[in-house]
Amino acid sequence: MPVKEEVDLESHGARLGTAQPARKDAKDATVVRRLREAGAIVLGTTCMTEYGMSPLGVSARRTLPRNAQNPRHAAGGSSTGSAVAVAVGLTPVALGSDGGGSIRIPSAFQGIFGIKPTFGRVSRHGDGFGGTMAHLGPLGASVRDLAIFLEAVAGEDPEDELTLRHPGFVRGWLESSLAGGVKGLRIGVLEEEISAADVQIARACREALSALEKEGAVLVPTTLRLAKHAAAIGYLSIGLEAYAALLPQRLHDFASIGVDLQLLCRIMSTFSSDDYLDAQALRAGLRRDVAVLLADVDVIAMPTTARTAPVVSDADVLGGMADTPELAAACRFAFLANLTGLPAGTAPIGMDARGMPMGLQIMGDAFDEAGVLRVLAHLERIGLASVPKPAVHVDVLGG
Repeated sequence: MPVKEEVDLESHGARLGTAQPARKDAKDATVVRRLREAGAIVLGTTCMTEYGMSPLGVSARRTLPRNAQNPRHAAGGSSTGSAVAVAVGLTPVALGSDGGGSIRIPSAFQGIFGIKPTFGRVSRHGDGFGGTMAHLGPLGASVRDLAIFLEAVAGEDPEDELTLRHPGFVRGWLESSLAGGVKGLRIGVLEEEISAADVQIARACREALSALEKEGAVLVPTTLRLAKHAAAIGYLSIGLEAYAALLPQRLHDFASIGVDLQLLCRIMSTFSSDDYLDAQALRAGLRRDVAVLLADVDVIAMPTTARTAPVVSDADVLGGMADTPELAAACRFAFLANLTGLPAGTAPIGMDARGMPMGLQIMGDAFDEAGVLRVLAHLERIGLASVPKPAVHVDVLGG
């Protein structure tokens, strides 16, 4: 399996999607060390968008792969290489990270599974990003792959205080929980969010949820007054945190970063510390509202993205792009889980009229990755969630 170049690999430090050479003095990040200890063969790193700031999978600083289903479409980001590696069949699972959908968006665009765990569930020691929004987690060809990955890497790490007193998993427990089914499970359906998606995605989400209801789940129509503002709160939060982290580049080598990231920095420079604090106050309110909602339901359902993967040109892929409608569509439903720190996974639930995959997102309560994965696994078991064979496919076993 490969790891996203956001985390340190022995003798190959995190590049973060930049043109800078990797550090040779790096040691394995905790997540990589735990994967090796569990028996994983770490192949190397996968490329990502520059500093993880594009959800579309394009970059002026790194040559990124196209969408495995159709190379004329964007692959999604920022865990671009990890998603494509799984989608084309090079690996069953890959390490990614998610600060505003960077696991779930490329997973949905490629037609694979992915999960952003609870904030603090997986150590970020050796992660080159940081901040209050980013999580490390897996992208995989099946829900079982996600469960095995999380069992191997989750739990307390003295090198990361965010994990202290946060539990790991007894080996085999998370995988065995996938068979639990959905009978009696209360699924909060954010109908306003579903209605905000493209009509084909909305229809596919409703059909998948209807199938779960027939399997015994209880669909509970719910509302979340701040949900439609989550993306705006998220942009301000992660944007200003990235702007602060990029201070050395802004002061000394601004030309070294891509023009799309330069544009982001210019935009972020128009905000003040008060704007960031306002965003965190709204974030706290959003967390309270979600906590109230999760006292009544077990998980929450919404689309993963508002549109499927956009068409991109060679110039877009090689030079970066700042297509605000497509950026907004990719991130529309992603930030709710990052702002609250709650686990959220995506399942591929079919293709649109263009032949591009669509995703259903399931978000759970804190440290209830098992609940999220149970729903995704049941969709997979009844045939409503499956990974399509891509246009670009590699059979590594030669079968």
